[in-house]
Amino acid sequence: MKTKGLSDKEILDLVQPLAEHTEQSWNNKNYSGFIQYFIDENPSENFPEEEFNRQIEENYDSYGKHTISDLVAIHRNPDHVIVLWKVKLETRKEPGLLIYGFRERVGNVLIEGCSYHA
Repeated sequence: MKTKGLSDKEILDLVQPLAEHTEQSWNNKNYSGFIQYFIDENPSENFPEEEFNRQIEENYDSYGKHTISDLVAIHRNPDHVIVLWKVKLETRKEPGLLIYGFRERVGNVLIEGCSYHA
């Protein structure tokens, strides 16, 4: 993903809808929506539905729904970008940290990885 010359707003306009879709899919416990914008050729092999369900079972009751909040930082690399946001957690007062990596693949910006830390 070529970020040279792009403003923070331009980068966010490209990537935030993907992250919001992915977080909403997590909130809805929708595996196919969750992996929809992953860069992997076959994300179900690298992040199988069983793992998604295990993480939902392990974390959902503790933290509830995720809502992307304030931008923390955008880290630009020559071929990809990492975006950090605060994430509001439904059942916890303190925010967590949401980390997404994005990369261009065949003309589309896709998610190369995501995680949250609470």
